[in-house]
Amino acid sequence: MAGTWSRLTVLVCFFAAAGCQTLNSGAPVERPQITRDMKLEDAYRNAVAYGDDTLPVLRELARDRNQTAELHKIAEGDLLQEYDRLPTPVLLNVAHIYRVTGSSMNPDVLNRMARSRQEAVRRIGWRLAATRPSAEMGRTIETILSEALTKGREGDMLVPEMASAVQENGIKSAYSYLVLGLMQQGAPEYANAMLALDAGKASTPFIDYLNRADLEDLRQLNQKTVNLLTCTVIFRFFSENPLPLNHPGMPILFQYAVSRNRALSEMAFAVLEKHIPDNRLALAVLLSRQPVPVQIAFIESSQRETTANIRLFLDNMKEVAQQKEVIEELNAQQGAVEK
Repeated sequence: MAGTWSRLTVLVCFFAAAGCQTLNSGAPVERPQITRDMKLEDAYRNAVAYGDDTLPVLRELARDRNQTAELHKIAEGDLLQEYDRLPTPVLLNVAHIYRVTGSSMNPDVLNRMARSRQEAVRRIGWRLAATRPSAEMGRTIETILSEALTKGREGDMLVPEMASAVQENGIKSAYSYLVLGLMQQGAPEYANAMLALDAGKASTPFIDYLNRADLEDLRQLNQKTVNLLTCTVIFRFFSENPLPLNHPGMPILFQYAVSRNRALSEMAFAVLEKHIPDNRLALAVLLSRQPVPVQIAFIESSQRETTANIRLFLDNMKEVAQQKEVIEELNAQQGAVEK
């Protein structure tokens, strides 16, 4: 079998180098003919090499011949033996055939693919594990992550698909991996998995993540240090859950509220406004410790939302404000409201 795939790989690479590609980069542009009198394995190899609309044709052929289980077994064999030798587009097609022809997954497939040195292979393996959760799969995931930790290879496990697999298989013991992935990569899958597995532990790491951005980055329209989708998950969480007011990084919410990125600004401002009624003085103290430009920008932006809660909050600000410029801005806004 290895020889068969080696020849196929050469053929695929040749066409890729010649620039003859479909949407499945690396596959030959000429669509292979899959006929009803073909051997199943020949039809399979043609289909996964090309991909695209030949995959449903292959599946239909196997179904009509009552060979779906056999097709599933062929794909599983390639995932177990050839995963590190196949071009990524072909491997994706093999994984697709494996998934749609069976309702379960052999944990050995993940056990091998997750340990690959190739990130693309690891990601495909974890993606499969997320779509086929089971008790046995859960135990395999725990073993893989535990061994990676003892060998100092936890970084190799950090792909968003791993977070999804951990979430779908309910692996609460992998929570530290999710926090590590959130801080190092920031993909929303990590935040979503944290909330699904134990939302009560999410507040502190969520604030830590928001603090990856500094004021200079938040002054830009597009942020380089945080993921907008991940921030959306976090702000939605805080709109419905208490803020960790004692967290030393809590004041970062005010910097988000005055960000040039309108989406971030509106989400952060909405979270603060939601929590102001019960925490007016505490939040006013936190804001008073921010740089003067942040305080003034927040006061100015609050003019868009001159609700009773905001007015009371600005009154509290006057009680704790220390800088002359901030006090003058508060007096100016109060005068404007009274007029």
